[in-house]
Amino acid sequence: MRPITERNLRAVDLNLLVVFDALMSERSVTRAAARNGLSQPAVSKALNRLRHLFADPLFVRRDRAMEPTDRAIMLAGPINAALRDISRTLTSSAFDPSRVSARIQIASIDVYHTPLISELVSRLRVEAPGLDLHVHALDSARVRDHLASGEVALAFSPFDARSAGFYSLPLWTDRLVTLTSRRSGLQSLTPEAFAAAPHVVDAGHVHIKDDGTVTSVIDALLSARGLKRHIALVLPTAAGLPFMVASTDLIATLPSKIAKGLGAQEAVNQIPCPFDVSVTPHMIWHAATNGDPLLSWLRQVIHEIATGLSQ
Repeated sequence: MRPITERNLRAVDLNLLVVFDALMSERSVTRAAARNGLSQPAVSKALNRLRHLFADPLFVRRDRAMEPTDRAIMLAGPINAALRDISRTLTSSAFDPSRVSARIQIASIDVYHTPLISELVSRLRVEAPGLDLHVHALDSARVRDHLASGEVALAFSPFDARSAGFYSLPLWTDRLVTLTSRRSGLQSLTPEAFAAAPHVVDAGHVHIKDDGTVTSVIDALLSARGLKRHIALVLPTAAGLPFMVASTDLIATLPSKIAKGLGAQEAVNQIPCPFDVSVTPHMIWHAATNGDPLLSWLRQVIHEIATGLSQ
């Protein structure tokens, strides 16, 4: 990897970094061009200059998307932060959310089944109508990479991912409930019966290791008792949990605030989880975006809404 020296630093055109940031976000030459008001050939030419500057392909085509290389992922966070710093420096007026025209990427567990996202959107439609949100399913194993690269600006995680270079803020405290089929007639479960039952889980609320092993707070509590549950089905999100529980002998355990927002409630029972444990979703962001006026304002709005939901 060739380092950037003072000599070739002179070749860095700020517009190249703007194109890089757009390609990192859009993963498409066409969309990056539209985002910056450029032609596709102009973006392709800029990408070729970036590849020469950093001595790396930066983006390679896989299927229909331009996937970043490891070098591009490493560069993404610092470049995005630098561009935001320059933008703040050149903007002398106070931040006004009503004048914002932007799109924020959020990686999330299924908190959109709670009132959080709907109340947030209602606030934005009034206070920042030009701000759009794109909510993606959370990949717990890669959430730090996605935040560091600037692929997402915020993440809602079931785990406190605070570490060097990251900030984390608890949203609320919740209790776990277990969903069972109404046909089963179950009203309670001992830890042993809970472990023996077949489980369905969603990928956002557990950590799936490379070998396929699933771990979570529940699994740690079972392990402490010398127990291990059988996970018969893993779904990408919590949305399908009650439907699977209603039509099979599977059981599911998830935070009560999310369980309340799911469908098929008439066909399932909510019974106490045999482990009286609290869970706290967290809002996480990268240090590079901590001073960004828009994101600072957005985090404050989210915190205000979450505080209301926790009461």
